[in-house]
Amino acid sequence: MLTLAIALLTVSTIVPDKPYIILGLSFVVGASTSILVREAMSPTGNNQTVLTQQRLTQFTALLLLGISIYGFADLIHTL
Repeated sequence: MLTLAIALLTVSTIVPDKPYIILGLSFVVGASTSILVREAMSPTGNNQTVLTQQRLTQFTALLLLGISIYGFADLIHTL
């Protein structure tokens, strides 16, 4: 899903149509939410490496979610 979002956002830089940007950002929101839910439901182990990887994944998903919400806000502001 993230690969499709990256592809759509790449296409939106070449062809500046709003549907590509909106669809790409919505895929990023969906993928980030899916990652956060998956990480919240996965069992946590006592291994320090697993906890570090889980925190890094959650941070990355939150960062992508924030960037895409900012992109939506900017898009709504320019309309």
